[in-house]
Amino acid sequence: MNTNLFSFATCGCFLLATLGCGSSPYDLAPVSGTVTLAGEPLGGAVVNFQPIASGNTNVGPGSNGRTDAAGHFELKTIQDETGAVVGRHRVRIYSYSPESPSVEDTDSGPVVERVPQRYNYRSKLTYTVPAEGTGQADFDLTLP
Repeated sequence: MNTNLFSFATCGCFLLATLGCGSSPYDLAPVSGTVTLAGEPLGGAVVNFQPIASGNTNVGPGSNGRTDAAGHFELKTIQDETGAVVGRHRVRIYSYSPESPSVEDTDSGPVVERVPQRYNYRSKLTYTVPAEGTGQADFDLTLP
């Protein structure tokens, strides 16, 4: 057998064994919910879940979702996998992002973040994603 072909086949088998068959190396569960601000649905917002690690452990990728007009969202990882890593997460919610579909160039001035910083930049919100997933990751945000 050709030595190069043997080496190529061996490397290919090693990669398949290491990476698996396209499955995620992390335990993911489906997550969806609703976001309201001052009792009203928060449409067009970005919901970000970032796993909280203990120590130097890589617990997996974060997940994001965008709310629809009713404030409903579903999370996906950066690899476009449905859900979020099972476990505890820091949650950040933003009403504005450069990709927001509702943001238009207008003469009304700069776009202002409507969600208080305590829910985004300085967020202390946490959520624990259960192994079976959830459709009730709801966040009722209040104004100052």
